[in-house]
Amino acid sequence: MRQRIDVGGSHGYPLFLGVPLEELGSYLENRYGAKGHYLVITNPIIADLYSEKLMEGLKNFRTDLITVPDSEEEKSLDRISKLTEQALRCRADRDTMVLALGGGVIGDLAGFFASIFVRGIRYIHIPTTLLAQIDSSIGGKVAVNHPSGKNLLGSFYPPQAVWTDYSTLTTLPWEEIQNGLAETIKHALVADSMLFEFIEDHTADILNRDPKIMKELAMRSMAVKVKIVTEDEKEKGNRILLNLGHSFGHALETDAKYKGVSHGQGVSIGLVAIANLAFERNLLSEKQLVRIVDLLEKLGLPTYITDSDPQSLLQHMLVDKKNKAGNKILILPVGIGKSSIATDCEDEEIVRAWKKIMK
Repeated sequence: MRQRIDVGGSHGYPLFLGVPLEELGSYLENRYGAKGHYLVITNPIIADLYSEKLMEGLKNFRTDLITVPDSEEEKSLDRISKLTEQALRCRADRDTMVLALGGGVIGDLAGFFASIFVRGIRYIHIPTTLLAQIDSSIGGKVAVNHPSGKNLLGSFYPPQAVWTDYSTLTTLPWEEIQNGLAETIKHALVADSMLFEFIEDHTADILNRDPKIMKELAMRSMAVKVKIVTEDEKEKGNRILLNLGHSFGHALETDAKYKGVSHGQGVSIGLVAIANLAFERNLLSEKQLVRIVDLLEKLGLPTYITDSDPQSLLQHMLVDKKNKAGNKILILPVGIGKSSIATDCEDEEIVRAWKKIMK
């Protein structure tokens, strides 16, 4: 069943859900006319699986395809420079539109490239992973990493549209599904206790990748993100709540130099760390803390780390984008289905939270 959801804000755009990749060309022709140059940015794995379908619908346009290696390390200024050289060889100009075909890395990278190439060109997200479909493709954030921290260089730059073909989930490795599940659990903890219960009740179906359950899961998770970003487009208020678990998770990813720790794994461990901190502050009951850890573990997501230095991880949190006036800003779960912003977390309690998840 096809659906359209409009993300509001001053630069609103539509999310098209359950739409085949090969039909994007018809939409583009109807929306922008029969002429145009499209620059597809993807990785080799996704190109092998889906570029032919996408290009079939784009055969009436001048279209070029650029692939970048499949790695979080590619979210860098060095890769942006290389993309610029490749785009110029393809005769890209201010009328070119970027089509970001892939998961969160491609969406962030291609979106950031579009935001700065010749002072900004249009782009469309075509998310192919669960994480990208329910989270990173929604909200207009684009960025690349820096050795000092994740997503430190970026902007708010909304796409023209998000084009979601659920069939791409059928080829995803389970590890990629897990990355999306971590963000879905985060959405549930932030603002939807019923979604948390839904995941608990359907764990077996999720592990079996039941198509009906996975689609409902995606829709309900997406609804949380859409509502919050529509109300707060540029993270001046409650949108910051969507960073639950991310301060800890990004510190892990940075500490690992973006190797060996996926975004979903970082978020999962981050959720457990912040849940422990919230428990210490009496914002979570012991029973609620156990429910969070149990659900993550039942889905095969990591809940602890080994061989890490809590002081080193704390230092990585000093450059978190949410921090203000030198103060660490953390998002804390308040029970299940509600969250709050904390500006008074002391280094000692953050270190204790890290130690709680170390084995």
